[in-house]
Amino acid sequence: MRTLRHKSVPWTSAGVLAGALLLSACSSSPSEPAASSPAPEESSTSAAPSEAPKARTIGVAAITLASPNVPLQINSIKAAAKALGWTVVVLDANGDPAKMAADMSALVNQGVDAILDIAENPSQTMAGMTAAKEKGIPIIAIGAPLIDPTNFASATYAPSDAKMSEMLAEQLLKQFPGESKALSLDASAILALKIRKDTLVEKTAGRVTVAQAHETDLANAVQDTVSAVTNTMRANPDINMIWGLQDFEFSSSIQVLKSLNKLDTVGVYSYYMDPINFDLLRAAKGTNQRLAVVDSPIQDFPWYAMDALVNKFILNKTDWVTDTSIFEAPYTLVTPETVPATGTALEYPSFSDFFLARWKDAGVTLTTG
Repeated sequence: MRTLRHKSVPWTSAGVLAGALLLSACSSSPSEPAASSPAPEESSTSAAPSEAPKARTIGVAAITLASPNVPLQINSIKAAAKALGWTVVVLDANGDPAKMAADMSALVNQGVDAILDIAENPSQTMAGMTAAKEKGIPIIAIGAPLIDPTNFASATYAPSDAKMSEMLAEQLLKQFPGESKALSLDASAILALKIRKDTLVEKTAGRVTVAQAHETDLANAVQDTVSAVTNTMRANPDINMIWGLQDFEFSSSIQVLKSLNKLDTVGVYSYYMDPINFDLLRAAKGTNQRLAVVDSPIQDFPWYAMDALVNKFILNKTDWVTDTSIFEAPYTLVTPETVPATGTALEYPSFSDFFLARWKDAGVTLTTG
C-alpha cells in the first residue's frame, strides 16, 4: 500500500475553472465511455516482445497544468515511460481553445507514436485529431470522459462518475430517510458533471427533488458558489441537502452553512478529497452534520493507458486496449466517521507496482523495477 495525495479533477479545481468553461455541452445520453477491448485483452493474440523494441515518444495534450491534478497524472505517465525507456512530450494549453487546437496538431506533426489527451475535447482539437487518425496515431483520453461522438479516442481511462454518484446517493438516502429537497450546483457543459448529476437524480428518484439548480460561473467559481448557496438557502429554507458536483463546492458550501447556522440540518455531498476536506470532516465527527465525499485515485489512471500502449507497441497485441478489470480501480466514501484521524491523504493499492510487475512478467525489458 502507498499513500496518495488527492487533488481535484482537472475541470473542477478552483484554480483552473476558467479552463473548464471551454468544455462544450453534450446532448447525448449520459453514458460513460468504456475502457475495454471488444474481447478480454488477456486473450488477444500477441507476439513475444523483441529484444530491442523501438523507443516510443508519447505526446500529452493537457488542458492546463494549473490544475493540481493534471501534473500528478503526467507524473504517472513519465514514471511509466521511464521504466519503458520511452520519451514524453507535454504540451500545456493553459485553458486556451486555440492552444488546444495548435497543441494537438503540433504533436501529430512532431511524429509522436501516441497521444494521451487530458480533457481536451474534439470540438477544440478536431483538425489535430483527424490528422492523428489519418496517420494511425492512437489517442487515449485520460482523467475525464470526452465529448467524442466520432470516437477519436481508442479508450478512456477515468474514474466512473456514475459509480461515484451511486455511492453518494446510497449514503444520502441513509442519512435523510424521508423526502428531501436538494440544491444542485451544476456545470452542465462538462460531461463528467452531467453524468454525476443525472446519476444522482436517477438513484434518488421518488425521495429527493432538485428544488434549485445553479449553473456555476466557472470564471469566478468559488465566490459564485458562496453567493449561490447563500441566496438559495435564504430563499428556500426547506432545502436540506446540497449536491456539490465539483470538489471545491464541498468546503464552500460548508462555509456558508456554518455562517447561516444550518450545518446540523443541511447535508453536503461532493466529489474528491481536497486537502481541506479532511479537517472539515474530522470537525463533524460526533455531531449531527451529514457530510460525505466520494474519492478515487484519478492521478493513477494513466497507468491503464500506458499498459494499453505496451500491449500495442511492445507485445504487438491485436486487441490492445486494456480492460480496467485487470486491476480494479478503488473508490472510497469518506464521512466524518471514516476520515483518517491525521494527514491529508488516503491509502490505495499501488498502480505502479502492479503494472511494472505485469510488464516484467510479460517479458518486457524495463529500465527500472
